[in-house]
This record gives sequence, C-alpha cells and structure tokens, in this order.
Amino acid sequence: MKKLAGLIFAVLIIVAPMAVYSQVEATAGSMKIGVHMDTTFRWSPESNKDPDLDEIYWAGYESVTMQDLFLELSGKIGDRVSYKILEGLVWEVWNSDVTTYAIGVPDLDMQVTPAAVAVPEEAYVDFKIIDQLKFRFGKQVTPTLLANTGVHQMDVVHTPNQPLIAQNSSVSGPLGVNQMLLDKLTGWSKVPLPGSVTGAAAILSFSGVEINYTLFDEWLQKDGIGDLGYDFNKTKGGNVAVTYSGSVGPGKLTARGFYFDEASEIDPAAGSAGHVDDSGWGLGAMYNADKWFVGGEYTTSTYKNDTNGDLAPNKNTWYGYYVTVGGKFSSIQPVYRFDFIDYTNIKNSYYEPMFKLSSFDTEMWHTIGVNYLVNDNVTVGLNYVIKSPENGKADVDLDGDYEDVSYPNANELVLIVEVDLL
Repeated sequence: MKKLAGLIFAVLIIVAPMAVYSQVEATAGSMKIGVHMDTTFRWSPESNKDPDLDEIYWAGYESVTMQDLFLELSGKIGDRVSYKILEGLVWEVWNSDVTTYAIGVPDLDMQVTPAAVAVPEEAYVDFKIIDQLKFRFGKQVTPTLLANTGVHQMDVVHTPNQPLIAQNSSVSGPLGVNQMLLDKLTGWSKVPLPGSVTGAAAILSFSGVEINYTLFDEWLQKDGIGDLGYDFNKTKGGNVAVTYSGSVGPGKLTARGFYFDEASEIDPAAGSAGHVDDSGWGLGAMYNADKWFVGGEYTTSTYKNDTNGDLAPNKNTWYGYYVTVGGKFSSIQPVYRFDFIDYTNIKNSYYEPMFKLSSFDTEMWHTIGVNYLVNDNVTVGLNYVIKSPENGKADVDLDGDYEDVSYPNANELVLIVEVDLL
C-alpha cells in the first residue's frame, strides 16, 4: 500500500493550492485556457493462484497513474465564430493479456499504464448562422451516450470508471472479464460506439432542445484491441442526436436519443476484402436535484460484414444499459451504479470449440462509491467495483463434457482525484 500513501501525499501537495483558487483562467482577448487532470490509485487482488484446469487465473494489479491530463483553449473570433481545442497530453492505457493452453481455461492479466501522447480530443470551429443554427467543422466528441463526456466524468457519471457500454476509442477503462475472454477466444466482442471523430456537423438549438447531425470519418476499432484492418480513407459515418436540457420540477433533466451508422471497406493488406457496416441507437436521461440524482442509458449496436476472411463473424449485435443513483449531503456524495452488457448474440464459435460461447457473453458490474466534493473544481472519490461476469462453460479436459468454469475475484478498488479547471 506504499503507492496509496504516495498518492495521498501527492494529493495534499497538488490539491491544497488548487482548492484555495477555485478557478485558474488566463485570457488574451477572447481566449480562455483551462486544465483538467485525473489521478487514480487502482488495486485488484491476485486470484485463483496455481489454478486447476477449470479455474481462471487473475494476475491482479496495483497502480498509481495519471488517468488523463487535458489542456483546453477556447474562445471567440468576432460575434459569429468560436473555437475549441481540447488536447489530451496524458492518457491511461489498459493492456489485457489472455494466455491460452492446449487444455484448461486461460489465464487473465490486465495492466494500466500512463501514456504521454499529445492527441486532440476535440479541435473544431463553430460558425453561427443565426442564434438557433451553427455549423461545426473539425474534431468533436460524438453526441451519443450522455456518459461519453470526454472529460469531467465525476460531474456526470460520478465514478472514475465509465459505464461498460460507454467504452470506446476515446473513453478507456478496465475491460470486462468476459470481454477479455471473448476477444481472445473468438477474436470478437463488440465494436464500440463512435467516440472522438473528425467531420462536419449542423447544430440546431431551440427551447432547450439541441439537434446535432454529424458526418464523420473514424477508424473503426474494438475495445482494447486496436483497429480491425479497415481502410481509413473509405470509412464514413453519420450520427444524429436529439438532446433536451432544462429545469423540470426541483431539478434539471438532460435526456438524449441518438442513431448512428458507419461503413467502411476492409484494407486488402489486412488479409481480406469487403464491405462492413456498423449501426446502433440509444436512449437515456439524467436528472439532478439539489440533494439527489438518478440516471440511466440503454444502447445497442449491430456490426455486419460481407468478407470471407477471419477478421470477425459476419454479424454481431451487442446491447447494454446502466442505472445510477446517488445523494448529496453537504460535501459528501454517495453513489451506486449497476451495469449490464451482452457482448454478442453469436451462439457458437469455430475459433475455440472448447468453450460454449453463449455461456459467457454477458457481464454485470456493481459500483459502490463515495465522493468528497472539495469545491466546484476538485473531487476526491473512492469506489469499489464488484465484477460479476456470467460463469462460462468449457470442455476443459476435452472429454466432450462441458462444465462450469471457476471465475476469479477481479473486483477493483479505485481512488481518484479529479481537478477540473475547464
């Protein structure tokens, strides 16, 4: 626990002066500069050491990392032009390792490390035509799930981990246990929702309603795996989102519905060729009152391809949802979230006949946490995540009989310090 003690000491050094100054802002004409930083301590115990054939070994981890560091520049050029640049300087990177054997179930290992890579999360220019209509050009976080915030997630989802359904190319986090298994054993689990994409958008706003229609390019990816061999120059997509935000009763309601469709061509260099399509939709709402909050979202996505290669099955549909509730008692904020996800509707696999695919394609997480709201800009949160993957069945000794697999304790303890000066 020396790492935890070191994190607490660092928190005292970093947060103390920032807590005194609730906002640090530099302006030069119409330019505003902001900073966002998350630091986390994560611990998950080693489990199923020296496993039997039917036991999955979990290596566990203990780490202190800067989850992310963002620098934002925003402002206006005259009355009708505005801009925003949100640069990610440090990212938390998750690497999963699944070791398979001739007989018996695999070993699982997942590590988290910071990566100092300057990547723009958003970089766009808005042109206001009239008060209700503007056009956006550049890179933006696609308005899909409300939980897909990009930054300042402690103010939206109230936990250091995003919901399982929100993970995508710009929203990282620990992968689900069964997702790691599916990715290794079948080469497949799910294509994530569009994340930070480059394109053009038309945004219409009136009476608390915003309609965002975006056309974009994106390199289709799998969570934690990387690109699928698609030709970036032939990947095109669109997303339409309708969002309402306004006062309802004693609090504020934010609700959204969205639909996206993206298509691409397989790069022949990847060993195959053909057309692919990924589409999906979602609905959700969040309600924030003075003393409590509640929210939930549902989404589903279907991937199809007409290739003859082994990059992925020809069709896969996944869906999931989460529900979160919490309270506000002075500066203390308890929170609970339930996550459910069904990674695939594929019921068999020619990759690993040892495993009955349909027996381990779902997962549930329970997140229990408490946040200390130091001030409007600084939050300290402590979470315990109970991971409950569906227990799979496998023919571990290749005798033709499927039996229950013994899963490890992959639960996680997370301490986060979020400093938001955007």
